[in-house]
Amino acid sequence: MEDTARAIANLTQKRWESNAEYWVKIIRERRDRYRNELTDAAVLDAVGPCEGLRILDAGCGEGYFARTLASRGADVVGVDVCQSLVDAAGAVHQDSPGGTLTFTCASVDAMPVEDKGFDLVVCNHLFSHLQDPTDAIIEFGRVLKPGGRLIILTLHPCFYVEHSERGAMHAVPATRYFASRGIDQHFLVDGLESPAMITSWLRPLEFYSGTLRDAGFVIADLREPHPTQEQLTDDPWWRQGFPTAMFMLLIAERR
Repeated sequence: MEDTARAIANLTQKRWESNAEYWVKIIRERRDRYRNELTDAAVLDAVGPCEGLRILDAGCGEGYFARTLASRGADVVGVDVCQSLVDAAGAVHQDSPGGTLTFTCASVDAMPVEDKGFDLVVCNHLFSHLQDPTDAIIEFGRVLKPGGRLIILTLHPCFYVEHSERGAMHAVPATRYFASRGIDQHFLVDGLESPAMITSWLRPLEFYSGTLRDAGFVIADLREPHPTQEQLTDDPWWRQGFPTAMFMLLIAERR
């Protein structure tokens, strides 16, 4: 099992390296409407005022969300396993006033940061790319101060299915829902397809509640970011691209 997990992690890292240039383009040209018009605002609302906080952006990618938090006065450390994305993040000059910003390449389940050093850990679209996030959750518990918060924005485990972004509405049968399940597909964003396939991993809700509890967290809130009625009424893109609940946002506090 350990060898299988390591092989999956290595394959995932290799695929992200292949997709790095693609994702830099998607993010910096603001092509991902799910992020731009929905999930980023939901995560920022969960974060709240962050001036003076020390924040870990776990799975930071090319660094756009870390830059946003730093511009609001936070001291941010971005961590990602993909060296190409970390290099892209570090190459951006942060010229707006605010907090500090550093990036490091590491796995989120073994981070080179101190114990109890952070007020907040943000996982923005990270968990769907971890085959088993148990060790990462334990690691987040290690680096958070008592009372610190963990914010997880991920695909909705109850409703997300292959090609949901293209209007798919298949039900998830119980035989698949209660086990970890992977969906293999290429990213397709604003008509651009990623070079490499990626696996999106989903787990039942009870996985999150049990794993967080065992790692010393208590769930403080569960939200389901969704478009407004105005967006659904006025924009056919949202009517097709959000056929069912697609995202889940968890806020957990370190005991």
